[in-house]
Amino acid sequence: MSESSTDSPKYIFRAADGAVPEEIQRLDALHKGITEFMGGLSFAKLDNPPPKAILEVGSGSGAWAIDAARQFPEARVTAIDVNPIPQRELPDNLEFRHVDVTQPVPFDKESFDVVHARLILLHVPDGEGVLRRIAELVKPGGWLLVEEPDDYHMTDGGKPLGPGIGAFLSGWMKVLKSRGADPGFGCHVEEIIRSTDKFDEVNVKKVVIPISGKSDDPKLKGLGLTWKENMIRVGQDLPERWAAFGITKEIGQQYLEELLDPSRAIQTHLYFAYCRKRV
Repeated sequence: MSESSTDSPKYIFRAADGAVPEEIQRLDALHKGITEFMGGLSFAKLDNPPPKAILEVGSGSGAWAIDAARQFPEARVTAIDVNPIPQRELPDNLEFRHVDVTQPVPFDKESFDVVHARLILLHVPDGEGVLRRIAELVKPGGWLLVEEPDDYHMTDGGKPLGPGIGAFLSGWMKVLKSRGADPGFGCHVEEIIRSTDKFDEVNVKKVVIPISGKSDDPKLKGLGLTWKENMIRVGQDLPERWAAFGITKEIGQQYLEELLDPSRAIQTHLYFAYCRKRV
């Protein structure tokens, strides 16, 4: 999801609908890094059989939906968000619809072969309710794909974070909590999906992201550096606009200094869920 002002109750970044090119670049780079880590759109084998209807929840810059439409040209891909996809070339089989997922969605139950949501449920009020609603949209035999972080467990090599990152993260969490959102939503995803009792294949990978790049695994290191670049962009974007929550210009500067400190080993958790609905 995207927003055009700090008054949005659902998202705290700037709009990615063409007004702020930096946000488009941030989201595109994040998509590229996550996709390279997974080796595709998901860890799931989505092409057996090829999907005919795909839903992207919280389309942001449109990167995931565009890739899905290109990979499955015979599929109808629907991207939903509270703001339009930025002005860019879109495949003919990709449709954008303005939808607020915190409200009842305008789709029939069990109408999509693939439903995907990435880094969206931690931003919305009642993320659990939203996850349950979008899970109902998956057809029997179809896939629910969710990727969500848990920043409550961000550490510096297992030790507490430095004062700059610690204060910045605390402010970030205060903003989300003030909107009824959960910055640690990722750790709840598996439990919520299992509790629906609708999925007979529930796969969840918890990945410890080496934000400081300290890993012998090239793919994991690449994901860490992608996450670091994302955090740098966030550190440049949020200060002052959210000073009331403690994210001041001074805190932002200290945050960036610690993030770029080569002696640190900052890491956080990201959960990848790919779950197949019972037939």
